[in-house]
Amino acid sequence: MKKLLITTALAMLISLPVLAEDKAPPKTETKDYVILKVGDDNVKKSEVDAVWKSIFPGGNPPEFDSFEEKIKDNVLRGIASEHIISKEAEKSDIKNTPEVKEKIAAAEKQIIIEAYLKVKTKELVSDDKLKAAYDARVKSSGEEVHARHILVKTEEEAKEIEKKLKKGAKFEDIAKEKSQDKSSGAEGGDLGWFTADKMVPEFSKAAFALEAGKISEPVKSDFGWHIIKVEERRKSTPPSFEQLKPELMQELGNKAVAEYVNGIMKNVKVTVVDANGKEKPLPPVQLPADGKK
Repeated sequence: MKKLLITTALAMLISLPVLAEDKAPPKTETKDYVILKVGDDNVKKSEVDAVWKSIFPGGNPPEFDSFEEKIKDNVLRGIASEHIISKEAEKSDIKNTPEVKEKIAAAEKQIIIEAYLKVKTKELVSDDKLKAAYDARVKSSGEEVHARHILVKTEEEAKEIEKKLKKGAKFEDIAKEKSQDKSSGAEGGDLGWFTADKMVPEFSKAAFALEAGKISEPVKSDFGWHIIKVEERRKSTPPSFEQLKPELMQELGNKAVAEYVNGIMKNVKVTVVDANGKEKPLPPVQLPADGKK
């Protein structure tokens, strides 16, 4: 609700964070205080900061206080509007209508589920598991390669491209024209720097076996057939456990929750019924992939 009400006021501001961040003072811890008075309501600075952060989901927003007064006033105006509209809505009987009751019940259910799974994830993913995953990640990240690839559907296509490359065709040009991986293809097949654990095993094995400047034979993976060119190789310095911990928690947490859901669903009969009344078992939750390309 907060985000909805202030979206219009802030729409023109979303492109400004980089400029504001350059001028932002060092972050300091301050006591919470009343920043806005709306009738009989007092709005704390912490509430404003929470609304501000919600505008940048998953990001790292610049400090609210780093913006000029006009921008901050827009945010405060949006929050004040919410409080005023909320008071007006409470005077009506809108919350007792079937539609609103249904939405409140659905929102409450979702909040409870999210809170429960957050607690459950912490129970299922111990620090020992996180450290074991970190050790495995670090063990496979001693070297990085900077590589390009051309992805095609068939071995025949890959062999034809291999012949063209041996005759002097430019790798980048063929990648732009032929690669099924449109994202890297637009950049001449460039995949940037990566460690072995970031790619599927077949791809990594071929890429890390190549010397800088060399091109592979056709390599098959679940995605199709690759021609790989290694541009550079270098030793890598692995990130610290604390730096990787959020990413590892996400990966292990997703898998642990999926396994947990599969487990509890085994104890409940769940079937899918089509329009003709025919029933079939609901398939189990698919375990998350390991995130490799």
